[in-house]
Amino acid sequence: MADPTPTPEPAPKVETVAPRENGNILNIRELAARPDAEKPANIPLKEWRRHRQAHGLMVVIRSHFKSIYLIPMTVVSLVLGIFSAFLGAESTDASATLGLIWVCCFAFYMNIFIFEWSRPWTYGLLVSFACLFLIGVAFNNEETFPVWKTLQAFLANLKIQFSQQSYFFFAIFFGLCASVSFLRTRLNYVVMESNEIQIFRNALFGDRERVSMLNPRVEVRVVDMLEYFHPFYRAGQIIIHAPDRTIVLDNVLHIRRIERMTDKLGSSFQVRIAER
Repeated sequence: MADPTPTPEPAPKVETVAPRENGNILNIRELAARPDAEKPANIPLKEWRRHRQAHGLMVVIRSHFKSIYLIPMTVVSLVLGIFSAFLGAESTDASATLGLIWVCCFAFYMNIFIFEWSRPWTYGLLVSFACLFLIGVAFNNEETFPVWKTLQAFLANLKIQFSQQSYFFFAIFFGLCASVSFLRTRLNYVVMESNEIQIFRNALFGDRERVSMLNPRVEVRVVDMLEYFHPFYRAGQIIIHAPDRTIVLDNVLHIRRIERMTDKLGSSFQVRIAER
C-alpha cells in the first residue's frame, strides 16, 4: 500500500519586525520610538503612524470645511423627525415646539458659518444678552407689562412647523455636507514630525510633498470663539512656519489636543488669541 501524501506543514507566522541593528532585531514599537527612525518597507503605513503617534513623535493635522459643523444639525433634524413621526398630526402645539427648536438650532449654526466670532464680538454679545435680561427683570410687571409672558406668547404665535419628511430631508442633506468635509480630511492632510512635514494632497493617489525642517515653529490661533468653545469641536487654526512657506490649516478640531501633541515634538509655540 502506497504511503499517503504527507500533509504540508503550515507556514510559520511572520511577525512584523524592523531591520537588525548590531545583531539584534528591533520590533516596530522600539523602532517607532526613535525620533530619527524611518518607516521600513515591510511595515504598513497605518501601523507605523499609530506607533509613532503613541510615542509622541508624529502628529496628523486635518483641516476641515465649515460643513463639518453641520453634524449637530444632522442629529437634531433626525431626532426631531423621529419625534414628529410619533406625534403624527402636524398642527399640534408640540409640532410647533419642535419647529421652534429646529429654527433656533439652525440660527445658531448659521452664525458659525456666516460670522467670525472673535473675542471682542463674543464678549459684546454676552454683555448685550445680559443687559437685555436685566432690563426684562427690571421692567417686568405681571399686571402692566409682563415681559416674559409677552415673549412667550410671541414665540408661541410663530407656529413654525415642519413635516417629518422635511426633518429627514435636512438630516440627509446636512449629513452629506458633513461627509464631504470628512472625506476631504482623508485625502488632504499634514503629517508633522520633528524633522520634516509631509503634505498629502489627494492621498488616495499617493500625492505627497516632503518638507525637511528641524523644530518647526507652530502658531495656534483661536479665531472663532463659538467654534472653540463648542463642546464637540474645540476648533481653531494652526499655522506652520516652514523655511520656504507658511502652511495655514483652518478648522482643526480639538485644537488643544493637537497643540499638546505637537509640543512633544519640541516645537516652539507662539500661542495667541486672534483679535479682529
